[in-house]
Amino acid sequence: MILVFVEDNYLHETDGTAISTHRFREELIKQGHTVRILAIGVKGQDMYGLKEHHVPIVSAVARKNNMHFAKFDKKIVTEAFTGADLVHLTFPWQMEQRCLALAKKMGIPASAAFHCQPENVTYNIKLKLLRFINSIVFLVFRIWIYRKIDNIHCPSRFTARELARHRYNARLHIISNGISSSFTPPSEKVIKESDTIHILMTGRLAEEKRQDLVIKAVRHSKYKDKIQIHFLGRGPMYKYYLRLGSSLPKPPEFITAFIPQEQLLDLIYKTDVYVHASEAELEGIACLEAISCGKVPIISDSKTSAASQFALDERSLFKKGKYLNLRDKLDYWIEHPKERERMEKEYARLGKSYNIKYSVKKLEKMFKDTIRDFNTEKMIREDKKLKQYYRRVKRNNYPKEFFCTLFYFIIAIPILTILNRCWFGLKIKNRRYLRKIKKTGAVAICNHIHEMDSPICAVGIPWRKLIFVSKPVNFTMTGAGPLVDILGSVPSPSSPRELQIFIYTLSKKLRERRLVLFFPEGEISHYNKDLRTFQRGAFYLAADARVPVLPIKITYRDPGGFYKLIRKKPCLTLVFGEPLFPDDTLSKNEAINELKEKAEKTMQLLA
Repeated sequence: MILVFVEDNYLHETDGTAISTHRFREELIKQGHTVRILAIGVKGQDMYGLKEHHVPIVSAVARKNNMHFAKFDKKIVTEAFTGADLVHLTFPWQMEQRCLALAKKMGIPASAAFHCQPENVTYNIKLKLLRFINSIVFLVFRIWIYRKIDNIHCPSRFTARELARHRYNARLHIISNGISSSFTPPSEKVIKESDTIHILMTGRLAEEKRQDLVIKAVRHSKYKDKIQIHFLGRGPMYKYYLRLGSSLPKPPEFITAFIPQEQLLDLIYKTDVYVHASEAELEGIACLEAISCGKVPIISDSKTSAASQFALDERSLFKKGKYLNLRDKLDYWIEHPKERERMEKEYARLGKSYNIKYSVKKLEKMFKDTIRDFNTEKMIREDKKLKQYYRRVKRNNYPKEFFCTLFYFIIAIPILTILNRCWFGLKIKNRRYLRKIKKTGAVAICNHIHEMDSPICAVGIPWRKLIFVSKPVNFTMTGAGPLVDILGSVPSPSSPRELQIFIYTLSKKLRERRLVLFFPEGEISHYNKDLRTFQRGAFYLAADARVPVLPIKITYRDPGGFYKLIRKKPCLTLVFGEPLFPDDTLSKNEAINELKEKAEKTMQLLA
């Protein structure tokens, strides 16, 4: 593939996003791809240099945090995009917005990454206490660019959760920015100074990174005379931290210039404990590098930081903003060198799973998904029959859908509830599990033992409108056909091209918090007590949309009381199982297989 990365800050190698882009580019080239870079001041093969865009006031603040904005140049951008298979956008700024518009005009698929956390903005404009501002920034970013993108790269589960919480309905791909294979424990034992304890923290010297907590914690430590702090990074808080640390017996060392990887490794190797005090972090790649080298971390438990995911136990977490708690954790690890040595091996093992090569494979898959979605949209536009099928699956006749929804909740659900209770003696168990999918879409799966399975499941979740998947022939049945349509069913695909549209459309609906009901066994087997082999389709959709699978099982019981007089067949009980979430650390194929296996086991146990 010919890929174009739009990254304003590519030349600023102290910036975490720029470092990740460099690494991704190197690995993608090794995989045989051509990677073009569109950024400020770049030169060379496959490099397309732009001038810097100066925004009054904003640029002055941004430069202090190593953020520079590129100026859009249509001629250069067009040259970079010509012949490209995909454009990947790194930030939501004006330059990227115009690049996206041009890519669409040129007929090139586009994906994006989410690397700018709203807290990075609010902390630096002194509005961190007004938390609602973060939600406004999320909304602004979504309006600017992310609502126009179908595939977004999220560096961590935390990032994906935050985007989903703020109504980002794109397909969210959780892909670590990855670390180089060079970040491993030292091959030889490092000789350390016996009278000095080295503490390292890497990151911009910005307010949200909270290097001040490290200085204050050391000041109150019983080992303050032995501790030497190393801060790697630069930023607007440099002078303040310099003054704050000057009173320590061993003033902190500030390394504000870019250092080669070999020098960085030497610094990490001589470190005794790595501290990550940041209160806002989308992944924490610097922390991950230290961990991969076998260093025990102490990380803030801030709810707006993803770095806490790397802590293996409570000894490596301190309470957000509490420097005395950080001091206690620091003193513990200093006083227990043998335990620290044991945990260093555990952390090094954890770091192996974040290798850049694994991340690149997942990134390639995201690019292929983006191109597939683009081709699906193109196919829908160009083929009248497929466009008609797409409309039937999407159900985008909004006036009709409004009346169908009214009919569903006001007429159908009450009647079906009475019918199922009276005729089948229907009972419902474990509805408490529905709370776990209250704010998300889900793929509901049920065993298929009766023609009334769909209405029975609808009665089980009366406050949410289910999307039923039905055979096309059911829409043409005399009498019942219109009812199948009115209740919100969508036709199952009958060709590979329709299948592509089916997956594309339902995946979007799931990401928009809809519930889709599947019968993974396929055909009906009346009152069959044994589960049959599940098909993969439902689990593919769940993994693709990153939504849980909700197991539902219809079980039987002998008629009792009044039902002995009116029923010869068993009475029915609808049992809900605990939602099963796809594993974001696995590849999509692995996640599909794992979901399917878990669902089969769960359904076997439901009774």
